[in-house]
Amino acid sequence: MRKLIVIFSLLFSFASYGQDRGEFWFAAGVKTQVAKKFMAGANTNVRINYYGSLQTLYQELSLKSEHLEWFRPSIEYRLITSYDKRGNYSNSNRVNINLDFRHKIENLKFGARFRLQTNIGSSSGGGGDLDPALRFKPYLAYDKKEWMITPELSTEFFYTTTNSATGDRFNRMRIGLTGNVDLPGPHELGITYYYGRKFNTGNPYQEHLLSLEYTFEWKKK
Repeated sequence: MRKLIVIFSLLFSFASYGQDRGEFWFAAGVKTQVAKKFMAGANTNVRINYYGSLQTLYQELSLKSEHLEWFRPSIEYRLITSYDKRGNYSNSNRVNINLDFRHKIENLKFGARFRLQTNIGSSSGGGGDLDPALRFKPYLAYDKKEWMITPELSTEFFYTTTNSATGDRFNRMRIGLTGNVDLPGPHELGITYYYGRKFNTGNPYQEHLLSLEYTFEWKKK
């Protein structure tokens, strides 16, 4: 764990130097089976920029169907609090509808997630990650039982649906390299580095993001 913290800190230092945008993402939550083949989850997400200022805080509730091995639809509700440079904040409500297609050949897992990201209320956005959008995310993972960490590579494309001068177009892409750590018991840990680019907008930039996500699976008797 100490080595993990050191590596994460070094990556954070790298991400905060010489680029347009850098953030730390932290998430912690719990999931449990609420009915046959239905998983429910709740988590808290915090996003901090490389100056240490709070950017976004949101609470999430989710419900996922696990009836089919190759298809995992889910729905998520998010209560989002966004902060500006002066510390002022505003709240918004988001709903995500996900269609996750997956397949496995021996140790190789691959799939694609389609997401409709919309909001409750006004359809306008401020140009951030959580604005209304259509998202397409193909991914590839190598899951070997002898390995403690399962590597995963993904690429995500964003099509903004905001009602603005720069809406209705592809405006972002993001590449992610994830290590899913096999912890003892009902614990899950994911560490991800993202590199992304924002384009087709009046404020283009590149980004380096570091994500640490913990999940506890509550297994009821």
